[in-house]
Amino acid sequence: MLVKFSPTIFLRRAGLPPQQFILCLGDTLTLLFVSALVLLARTLFGGVELGQYAWMALFILVLMPVIGFLFGLYQTLPLPPYRELRSLALSASMVFALLLLSLFAGKSSMTYSRLALLGAWGLSCLALPGWRYLARRWWGRRRWWGAPLIIFDRSRRGRAFWHYLKRNPQHGLLPCDIMDLPDDREQLAARLSACAQRHPDAIALVLHDGTHDVDGGYLSLVSRYFGKTLVVPRFDAGMQHFWLTPCDLGLHTGLLVKQNLRSRWRRRLKRLLDLGICLPLAVILLLPGLCIALAIRLDSPGSAIYRQRRIGQGGREIRICKFRTMMSDADAALARFLEERPELRAEWERDHKLRQDPRITRVGAFLRKTSLDELPQLINVLVGDMSLVGPRPIVESERKKYGHVYENYCRVRPGVTGLWQVSGRNNTTYEERVALDNYYVTNWSVWMDLWILGKTPFVVLTGYGAY
Repeated sequence: MLVKFSPTIFLRRAGLPPQQFILCLGDTLTLLFVSALVLLARTLFGGVELGQYAWMALFILVLMPVIGFLFGLYQTLPLPPYRELRSLALSASMVFALLLLSLFAGKSSMTYSRLALLGAWGLSCLALPGWRYLARRWWGRRRWWGAPLIIFDRSRRGRAFWHYLKRNPQHGLLPCDIMDLPDDREQLAARLSACAQRHPDAIALVLHDGTHDVDGGYLSLVSRYFGKTLVVPRFDAGMQHFWLTPCDLGLHTGLLVKQNLRSRWRRRLKRLLDLGICLPLAVILLLPGLCIALAIRLDSPGSAIYRQRRIGQGGREIRICKFRTMMSDADAALARFLEERPELRAEWERDHKLRQDPRITRVGAFLRKTSLDELPQLINVLVGDMSLVGPRPIVESERKKYGHVYENYCRVRPGVTGLWQVSGRNNTTYEERVALDNYYVTNWSVWMDLWILGKTPFVVLTGYGAY
């Protein structure tokens, strides 16, 4: 009888998790492909002999897996996207730094094209996140992608957690079983033993709600049968928005909460990032912007630029610029429309948006779908009213809906794009939008901004959640 060959089964039998192996192989091949591409481009200008660069391929094949492992790129539980971006950039930088160091140590650096090596390094920092994004799109929902997970539920949150992980395969955890965690130790041992036999490579996840203690004895017993145990404590709604880092304090364990935006130099770094990206972008988009403005004027009467009142940093009022997407008497038309269609008033009061808005012009519908109506906000970024990345700018009537989160919102400049815009936009609820804004402010980092900026073009091109 013929047995169908499966690479994933072969990898598992060899003790290599398929997901980590493919990511490691893909990262290494991406570095090799980018380096070869840049060197081939460099040969067009002459003065480069490709044969002398052959040893660098072996150098990358050996170094990238080792350095990537040291930066946590191939662990079972994946890093958050923005931390993965940082680790990828640091890994590529380390590989090329050691490559250049070896050239200087061998006193042969003058015979190699340093411009080509620097170009390969810069392109690799962009290509590695792109390759991983495509890999997760292609294989993220396959059964062999990710680690099997058994949920031991003491909090009655297990089913909700199960469905969440099924909807979000990017976390790299595949729920395969769920069961209660009994109080009796003998029953618990028997249940753990049976689960471990059915799923020998699974990770155990223990949920609890604070009313049942998951003490060291329980964790020791679970760890006896499973190589990896993930404990998910119950936090209140406010605590869930913070990125917590465990710290060993001797006989105690602490959870470190960092507020990066309270650092003055980090706020200045964010502003420098805005200006460094916005200035060249504004020059490049000047001509397309003029064409869009002309199309708006030809489509409907009125100014091409529309200025809206919004709440900015510190709670002060700002005027944000957008390309006009509605008829010139939009406010009066809205009042008439809501009076004629009272069933849509609840949608407007809830989201401050209408899925089918009759005020939008033909050109305006295209601009909204592609998010091109936001381009004039680069002016707001240059004058300091907005940032490239930040919470979505809100109006005064939305202030009460933010509740205690409003104070966090006022700590930063609103953004042209943000975590909400790359997480579903209008397909999310208003409560989820507030939670995403709160998460961004409390967990901000430069790498999170770079990740959001990198993901924004894909969201704009697909038009997901835009109306």
